[in-house]
Parts: sequence; C-alpha cells; structure tokens
Amino acid sequence: MTPRKPHMILHIGAPKCGSSALQTALSMTPDLRAADGTQYRYTAAHSLGGKWRVEHGTRLTNLAKMSAYGYITWPNLARAQSVPKYFDTMRKVLQQGQREGHVPILSCEGWINHANTFGENLAEWDHPPVDVVVFLRPVVDWMNAAFWQWGVWSNHQLDGWMARSNMPYSFADDIAAWAKIPNVRIIVRSQRPDVLAKFATLYDLDLEGERQSNVSSSPALIGFLMRNRKYRPTGHEGANEFIVQRWCPPVLSEKLWAVGTRHVQKLRKVSMRSLRVFKETLEPEDIEDLLTDPRWTDERPYHADIRKGVTGLNDPAYCVPLYEALCAGAVRACDKAGLPPPECPAPLDQGASIQEWDAITIVVLEKLLAADAAVRTKVLPLWERQALRLVLKMRNFRKA
Repeated sequence: MTPRKPHMILHIGAPKCGSSALQTALSMTPDLRAADGTQYRYTAAHSLGGKWRVEHGTRLTNLAKMSAYGYITWPNLARAQSVPKYFDTMRKVLQQGQREGHVPILSCEGWINHANTFGENLAEWDHPPVDVVVFLRPVVDWMNAAFWQWGVWSNHQLDGWMARSNMPYSFADDIAAWAKIPNVRIIVRSQRPDVLAKFATLYDLDLEGERQSNVSSSPALIGFLMRNRKYRPTGHEGANEFIVQRWCPPVLSEKLWAVGTRHVQKLRKVSMRSLRVFKETLEPEDIEDLLTDPRWTDERPYHADIRKGVTGLNDPAYCVPLYEALCAGAVRACDKAGLPPPECPAPLDQGASIQEWDAITIVVLEKLLAADAAVRTKVLPLWERQALRLVLKMRNFRKA
C-alpha cells in the first residue's frame, strides 16, 4: 500500500466473498484509529419516508445488534428509490469526513456492478481520492457458493440456475470499469484466508470480529429450510440462517456441493478470461494475493467434491445433529435473554421419518427465534426500541 490517504473507502464486495463477516466486524467497531493516528468511521444509511439518515457510532452498533443479520450497511442501489438523494447523502458523508478529519468507510457488496453510476457521481464531486476494496473467490468456488445462497431457492438444479441467473461471474469486467474512474484506487484481495485480517492490514487497523458470519450452512439446515419454506421463502431472506449461526454450534457434515465436470468445463473459460482481465487491470500485489488461492489456476482441488456428486439434503441421518445443535443454541439464547431454559422435545427413536424429525425441529427452532428476538430487542430502552423497530421494519437491513 502507498501512503496515499483516500477521502473515502468503498467496500463493494463481491457477494459471497466475506462481506458479512467484514460488515459485522465494522458494525461492532465503527470507529477505528490506525497506528499513524488516521481515524476511520464506518457508516450505514437508510431511507424512511423519503428522507435519508446516516448511522454511525453507538447508534449504528445498536441497530446492528437489533438486526437479525447482526450488521447494517448501505442499501443496494436497487432499493435506493431516489438515486440522486442516495448519492447526495453519500456526498455529505464524504464532506463530513473531510471537515471532521476522518475517512468514511461505506460497504455494500451489491455496488460491484455499478461502476458507471458511481463514476458519474464521483465526477460531479471533482473525483476525490477514493479506495475501492474488493474481495474475490475463484469462479468455480463462487458459483457453487452462490447457487446454495440464492439459486437453490428458485431452481433446484445448478444447470437451470446458471442458464437463468442474473448474477454471472462478471467481476473481472466490473473491476476493470471501476479502475477506469479517475482518482479511484482499486484494491483486490483473495477472500482466503481471512477477510477481516486483510482489510485491517490494508489500513493498519485493529479489527476484531466473528469470522464465521454467513458461512455456508450445513446440508442438514438447508434441507430443513427447503422442506419448510416459511423459514426461508426466497434466496434473499436468510435471516434465520444468521440466527442459527449466531447461537448454535456447527453441524459437522460434508460441505454443500453442486458443481459437476460439465460445469467446470463451462466455467474454465470464465476463469481464464477473468485472470487475463485482472492482469491487464490490477497491480502486481493484487494479482499475487489472488493467486495465493491455487484454485484460480488448478482444478484438482475440486476433484474430490465432484466425484462425490451433488450434496443430498434429505438424509435422515442429518436430523439428529441438526436437532441437537438447535437445542444447544436455544439454551444459549434463552440464557442470554434471561428466559427459562427451553423444554426441547425428546429425540426420536431410530427409524423415525424425516417429517417426524421436522415436526420437533420446528418446535425447537421457534424457541430459538423467540429467544433471539428477545435478546435483540433488549439492546435499547423501550421508547427507542419501539422507534428503531419501526425503522428496521421499513428498511429491514437485509442483504440485497
């Protein structure tokens, strides 16, 4: 990194590349000071009744604690309602940082494919020096993760989702577009091994947080949610997965996998082209960091998963560890909320059907969700809790 100090830092993604972990850590520690004394301020914004409000400091942290997701961010442009007001709010954040002597940090993983809109607005602001930070994972790995995050909820086959998806792996072209904006420094890093540590190193910050935010769920949980869709109706309503991850011990099982040989063959060209664009666009240190993940150039790490085939979601053997994890999480959440320990139904006998397991799992999950809600609503005094509950209802602070 050069000594150049940005006037603003934009973390733009990419989706499924550690964004939630970074946003959670920044939400919990929104005011940061580098070793050289530079002050950084994480901000989030929301619109209520057509008026924009920027959150920072303790209020931002409290809002994040009240959110089922555990963090808040800037909304995606698709939910901006008024793009001019959206960017006018952002401009004011930039100006306030200059007046008060801090560098604002703004985050939204949906910004990565909006370089043209940002470029137009940055031009109106006379192109202030801006850092644009991106974390990436290799194409095949990303496609698999994205399918389980979004695709499986609308199309149960990866082939169909790849054919219909409005989220192709276009990140190389997106980054090239950002790099063309005057006075923008694009910084690209591999998601592995630790997004928080890499972001902290970029700006010499002491940034601690939960590294496991929005990691891939277990096949047991995904299977349960697929069978009981009211707990996750669409790919963009993942709050309950965040709650389970927050309280429950991990369910040890095979990882979710959907990619086959034919998919790798299709994505190979995307990988090769992406690397060519990166090499034409990025600094050597960016390329070097990306290639620390060998899966960009070597498909052998995927072979074992491909041989296993598509992960099954309805194995009755998954039910026991999922049920036990949810019971443990419900106990933890109730203890934190000051509620009596939950009475979990007795585990079923061997040979019980998956439908019977789902029935008692729902009982425990409902107890967990209620306890989690109780914990989150205790963050603030009652009067402010009611006001912020309205804000959360209107804005919902969920991922795009």
